[in-house]
Amino acid sequence: MSQNYSDILTEEGRQFIEELSTALKNGNSIEPIVEEYGITEFQGGSGGRKILPLPDPLVKDESLGEPDSGSFFVVKLSGEPLPHNYREIKVWEKACELGWEHESLFAPIHAWDEEEYKWLIMRRVTPVSPHQGDIAYILSGQEYVYDPEAPEQMEERLNDQGWTVEDVEMNVGIVEGGICMMDYGGVDREDNPIELPDWMETEE
Repeated sequence: MSQNYSDILTEEGRQFIEELSTALKNGNSIEPIVEEYGITEFQGGSGGRKILPLPDPLVKDESLGEPDSGSFFVVKLSGEPLPHNYREIKVWEKACELGWEHESLFAPIHAWDEEEYKWLIMRRVTPVSPHQGDIAYILSGQEYVYDPEAPEQMEERLNDQGWTVEDVEMNVGIVEGGICMMDYGGVDREDNPIELPDWMETEE
C-alpha cells in the first residue's frame, strides 16, 4: 500500500509550498519565491502546474536519501485542485497495491495534498529524451540522458503490466539506474480506469 508521508516537510517547507500555491491561485509570479531559494523551474509543467526542485533543507533529514542529481525531491503544484495531480496520485496508489513490478514503473510519490490535490512531492529523477541535443533541456540547463529507445521500452513495460499510456515520449526518467515514468497523469489501468470525483470534473 502507498503511504502519504505528509509530515516529511519542515515548517518552512510547508510555508514554501503554501506561498507558491497562493501565488499561483492569485495569478502572481512565483519568481520572487523561487529566486529566494536559488532554484529553477523545470521544463514540462502544463495545465497550470509548476514543477520545481524541492530544496533539501525544507525536508526533514530522516526523509532524505542520496539524490541522483540535485535535490532528492521535486514538488508539482498548482493554485487550484488539479486533475493531473489527482490522476498521478491514484496511479501511484494502484501501482503500490499491485506490487513492486508495478511500482517500479513510476517515479515514487512520497507526499501529497489529500484534500484538494493541489500539490504532490515526487522523487527526483533524471529526464530521458529521445532527441539528441534536446534544446529545451539545454536552454534550461537541466541534466538529461539521451536514449531514443527508452520511450518504446517504457510503453512496452507498461502495456505488459496492463497499463495504458498517452504521450510517453517526453515523460520517461531514470531513477536508481532504471527507467520509469516521471509524469504519469496520462497513464491508466485497462481493467479499472481512474475516475475523477464529481467536485473535480469541472476543474479539468
